[in-house]
Amino acid sequence: MFDWMEEVAREDSAKNEILSFQDYMEILKTDARRELRPTFQYLADMIEHFGKSEDGSYKIFQTEHHDSPAVYGQKKVQESLIQNLHNFQEEGFNNKFILLVGPNGSSKSSLVKKLMKGAEDYSDTEEGMLYTFSWIFPIDNFVKGGLGFSNESVKSDLNSFAYLEDKDISAIIDSELKDHPVLLIPIDARRKIIEESLEDFPQVLDGVKKSWLYNGDLSKRNRMIYDALLKNHKGRHIDVLKHIRVERFRISKRYSNGAVTVEPQMHVDAQMQQITMDKRLGSLPPSLQSLNLFSLKGQAVLANRGILEYSDLLKRPLDAYKYLLMTMETKNLNLSGILTELDIFFIGTSNEIHLAAFKQHPDFNSFKGRFNFVKVPYLLNYKEEEQIYKNQIEGLADRVTFEPHALSALCLFAVMTRLRAPQVKNYDDKKLANIATNLNPMDKALFFSDVRTPERLDSEAKQILNQSKKELLNEFEGENLYEGKFGISPRDMKNIIYKLSSRHKNITFLEIVDYLQKLITKKNDYDFLNMTPQADYHHPARFVALIKEYCLDIADREVRDSLGMVDNRSYEKYIRKYIENITAYIKKEKVKNPITGRYEECDTYFIQEFENNISLKEKPDTFRGHLLSKLGAYSLDNPGKDLNYIKVFPDLSDRLKESFRNEQKKVLQVVSRNLVFFEAELSDESKKVNTPLSEENKNQIQTIVSNLMDRFGYSQNGAISVMKFVIKERY
Repeated sequence: MFDWMEEVAREDSAKNEILSFQDYMEILKTDARRELRPTFQYLADMIEHFGKSEDGSYKIFQTEHHDSPAVYGQKKVQESLIQNLHNFQEEGFNNKFILLVGPNGSSKSSLVKKLMKGAEDYSDTEEGMLYTFSWIFPIDNFVKGGLGFSNESVKSDLNSFAYLEDKDISAIIDSELKDHPVLLIPIDARRKIIEESLEDFPQVLDGVKKSWLYNGDLSKRNRMIYDALLKNHKGRHIDVLKHIRVERFRISKRYSNGAVTVEPQMHVDAQMQQITMDKRLGSLPPSLQSLNLFSLKGQAVLANRGILEYSDLLKRPLDAYKYLLMTMETKNLNLSGILTELDIFFIGTSNEIHLAAFKQHPDFNSFKGRFNFVKVPYLLNYKEEEQIYKNQIEGLADRVTFEPHALSALCLFAVMTRLRAPQVKNYDDKKLANIATNLNPMDKALFFSDVRTPERLDSEAKQILNQSKKELLNEFEGENLYEGKFGISPRDMKNIIYKLSSRHKNITFLEIVDYLQKLITKKNDYDFLNMTPQADYHHPARFVALIKEYCLDIADREVRDSLGMVDNRSYEKYIRKYIENITAYIKKEKVKNPITGRYEECDTYFIQEFENNISLKEKPDTFRGHLLSKLGAYSLDNPGKDLNYIKVFPDLSDRLKESFRNEQKKVLQVVSRNLVFFEAELSDESKKVNTPLSEENKNQIQTIVSNLMDRFGYSQNGAISVMKFVIKERY
């Protein structure tokens, strides 16, 4: 049970926890780029260290921690944070306060938590090692006379006091601001060492030259101790540095070490007190006892060389953070006349209401130049929204089952409450303006989530829309009422999920629709319900109707696909044959007959039949050209991969399936007449209820239910519930 002790001891000994100054200089020599990083560069490297996801977002924000949930979406916010860190590199210090602004519950604080957790994890790696130092004063056993101030020489085998055990140490003074060890080197010599260490990395050197590592100095207390020791050692720097113990430190939010949150209550963020009179430090050398040594404390001190978050900054009285103006400009904090140099990444959060009030304050313009405002809206991608509630639903799995599309229906509603109606005036391209303004909230929500473009659009319109997605996403970016500023919040969504789970054992999209129909009547509880409708936008009743129809379409296809009447592979061959024939037709070439191996004229009758089956309404030549362009783009993006025509052209597959609808309808009408008997037998199998249900019809229904369960993930109750609703509404 105690084997872990040896294992941890081995790990810690390999992590260079304690070093002499000379040993640290060897580390600096080995990897100067790693050691000479201001906080902004350290955080930028940390984010890059964890890498990117396939969609280009940074993995650190999606990493699960037990005390910090993953943040999904917000890719633009992540990019803005990275850009600010790069901008600080140009200035040489953190010269702007980053204020995350957005509606309540939009993940502002969660983003900051992920930065802090990332910094914690990174500081525990070899690549993210951080060092500071303490002053060590030995007892008389090691230095005769007055604790290091005697003319007697130190034992010849002792070049540093860093490795002394506690029993041999008289006093330790830490570096409360976590001063970097390189600051112990006099500035001229330090600059020369930095220039020589980074001569092979001119771009890095340019950044470091602007930073406190190149131009700064020790904190007030460390400077006073250094100068006193230097004086007593007759100017011998090597003797002063014997008292230095370089120590590795780790960023920790829990212990307020390089990651600190200032809550919105009113108090001072940094202060100092005299420590020279502290009896615990009575064993200090007389020369140090004669100095007016002060101890700094407070959140700003604890956060140095890390992150300082101001939670709900604008809830605090203005005077409580006015000092930030000077700090952002000079990188110094003035404590009773002592300028204390800081290396902190300042970040805060605020909601839109408090920001609007702050803008009316006379001092707002002073702050505006020192603040960078970063919008953190609610998500507009319902798939990303779903990820927020994944852990919550998994935690409820023992008492409730969320059926397929139930959560999607709820998240679609959330996204639609956050959207605005596109305006013609916002688009220079008239075609795009016409397409965009004809999108309803469901169309827009599905398009923003990369699910589909509206099926009613022809190929050209779909292509224009897909090419202009960024323009649609940014349509209201510069306006006060931007998309995602309003709507239902994730906090309310979580409450809805808990309420639903307490009322139902199986939650399909039907239960979601029923709940939403009641929710939209509670206008006193939700501000978004009181917005003036614009066509289907800001129209909650229409949201619910659109969601019901969308989910019904999906369930209808799933039920029909579960009939077992059609092999999906036939669609693959059917589409493949069509593509081969139109390719030959356009290029005026022949098609190889797979049976005879001969090249024959393309089958124009087959082409026409295929286009009739998908109810083609646009010009055939235009439609065919867009299909081949899409095929070419897929081939370029997926070199060497076998073509799966259903994956490349999912819309074609869906439209072909519609051509089998009439045949499937007959089967479902038979099912509808027998479903009540099937349920009766299923509800009480032990009593063997006699019904007119034949074995053939029973097997037919059981096949549909089994396919819905196996292929689409329904539970048995969910499959029957959805099948009944589809038959009732459509057949």
